[in-house]
Amino acid sequence: MARFLRPRDETEMNTLYMIRHSLTEGNERRLYYGATDLPLSENGRTLCRSLQGSIQLPEGVQFATSGMLRAEETLQLLIGDVPHKILPDLREMEMGAFEMHSYDELKDNPDYQEWLSDESGEFVIPGGESNQAVRKRAVSCVRRLAVSEQNVMLAVCHGGIIAAVMHEFFRDSSRSFYDWIPRACHGYAIFFRDGQPSEWKEI
Repeated sequence: MARFLRPRDETEMNTLYMIRHSLTEGNERRLYYGATDLPLSENGRTLCRSLQGSIQLPEGVQFATSGMLRAEETLQLLIGDVPHKILPDLREMEMGAFEMHSYDELKDNPDYQEWLSDESGEFVIPGGESNQAVRKRAVSCVRRLAVSEQNVMLAVCHGGIIAAVMHEFFRDSSRSFYDWIPRACHGYAIFFRDGQPSEWKEI
């Protein structure tokens, strides 16, 4: 994992590091899941331990998680038992009827096919959320953090949330939403100037 870098001018720029949680059974089985509060798998814990000590943080950094068990465990294993905020708006998408099911189990489901083909993002998964609803709550949360008095924060959250934020903030990139989904225990540093996203780096 790359070292975390200080923003070039801390008096003018806030920085948010968004890290995806480590591996769970849901990741390893390639399941759709969001609300299910899975712990890390043994592979996930091993990955975290392999990265301990590799992260160099700037002074004064504060920490946050989505509050989900997999995010809590990742922060504890990567950084230690540090005080942190809980940001529920950074929870993963509520998958409703698709929760804990694989592509093979869902591929013939008309609702699933409609969700996949919905370019507007307005289709609401039965019992769950729409892509637009998830994007709005995640982006709104990050924008609030960008104008807070806290200059630097590291938030452990979820791949879909991170991708939604990056795709919204950096639309001039050639990356698709799916291209923005980081690997487990990786993510992005987002640099904000005057409350607006201006730069990013992979971490």
